[in-house]
Amino acid sequence: MALSKRAALWQHDRWNLSPTRVGGRGMPLADAADLRWKRQSRAVLKAMEGMFDVVLPLREGGPGATLFCVPPVGGLSWGFHQLLTALPPDCNVYGLQSRGLTRPEPLPTSMAELARDFADQVCRVQPQGPYFLLGWSVGGNVAYSMARELEARGHEVGLLASMDASPSFDPASFDAEPDAWFYYNIVLDSFGYPALLRQGDPEPEASALALIRRRPNLVLSTWSDDEIRRLLQVIVNNVAIARADVRPPGMLRCPVLLFAATGTEQEPSTAEKTESWRAVTHGPVEVIELDCKHQHMLLPEPMAIIGAALTRRLSAASRTASPSPAEP
Repeated sequence: MALSKRAALWQHDRWNLSPTRVGGRGMPLADAADLRWKRQSRAVLKAMEGMFDVVLPLREGGPGATLFCVPPVGGLSWGFHQLLTALPPDCNVYGLQSRGLTRPEPLPTSMAELARDFADQVCRVQPQGPYFLLGWSVGGNVAYSMARELEARGHEVGLLASMDASPSFDPASFDAEPDAWFYYNIVLDSFGYPALLRQGDPEPEASALALIRRRPNLVLSTWSDDEIRRLLQVIVNNVAIARADVRPPGMLRCPVLLFAATGTEQEPSTAEKTESWRAVTHGPVEVIELDCKHQHMLLPEPMAIIGAALTRRLSAASRTASPSPAEP
């Protein structure tokens, strides 16, 4: 597959892994801040038990509404930790995460299967709706499928919030399976390492492992080579699921809140993203534009705007006596 096609696949999930340099030195400030924040956040989360479980409780036990977060193709919800300071302290926040991250287990084979699994997890935490879902990038595609599944079960979805994602994407945009460098860059980026692999790298695995071993204070430094390979297979599977989801769109009843990042080049316009959501829900579609790149949406400034918008909706849900999460 040509580099332009691979770039298009990155643009779909909006991960900007091209090593951009300014004045011949370093990274742009936003990219450097993103990498620094990821490393700081990983340090906070590293001490948490169950950090690779399918359900990651970021905050629980409060009397407020509950938000379920669905991650990008990397499969980890750690980044949503940044939401905690932007949401009311009584709001519960859970992240959903890919299976198979730390132990061998069957992986989902379709978007529908993944959505059923995540819907099961959501219902275990909170047996009744309304459910509030937030998905970033490919996580927005998954959250849409989860909303379809939950509504098909007779549950109410109080809100489907999408961070710069459409309900689905056109698999015809991609003409071949990406190579290993592509997937290892996702691994590196997801865990706070600089994603420096290039197309044509003769030994992408060796290059990725060398980058990991040179930074002993980050999470993957204690992982064996086999564990890192298993992580890679999870990400490969997530990409395959997203590319293969060619089901006809299903109509939702819930409201949709779209956070559209306007700083990423060669993306669908905000209007195009908005129309894609209006085509799949009978509920209202609200749009909030963010002056940032897609991959920078978890940085403090855009996250403050996202958190404020979610706070208004979750607080209103609490006032209408939304069910509390189930006790563990």
